[in-house]
Amino acid sequence: MGLVSRISAAAVAVLGTSLLVACGGSVADADSDRRVPTPTGPPPSPFCTAARANTEAIRPLNAMASGGARPESLTGTVDEVRRTGAELLRLAPDDIRTDVERTVQAVNLQLDVLVANNGDATAIARDPDLVARLSSPELTEAGERYRTYVNRNCTGSRGTG
Repeated sequence: MGLVSRISAAAVAVLGTSLLVACGGSVADADSDRRVPTPTGPPPSPFCTAARANTEAIRPLNAMASGGARPESLTGTVDEVRRTGAELLRLAPDDIRTDVERTVQAVNLQLDVLVANNGDATAIARDPDLVARLSSPELTEAGERYRTYVNRNCTGSRGTG
């Protein structure tokens, strides 16, 4: 994958990637137990539910940025990502709130470019100022702390993934 493709795919996927792995089961799990699983832990926290909703909302944009099909309604998809991002921020625990805010801001910057360029995800990588901002330690470290928090607190093994 070329640099432009990597940056484009990674840039759009700021929020989505950590939960895609954290909440799934394996094929081996499905083969060994054909019963319908019952929750073993507490219900998901509102924040974890919001994180999952945001991951699902951004999934079509991640697919598009990776060369997949464009969502049926780019505007509707972008609006849903913004709505779920705002909900994520509203529900963010105090200890991660600043990192969630920065991460949501980074995604919104990318969404602005996507909309302005009719869904062309490569436009993100062609904007050197945006790439520099998205690559800044402040935003990359915030994104990493957010992913770490979600992986530790919103996993399926704790009943929240």
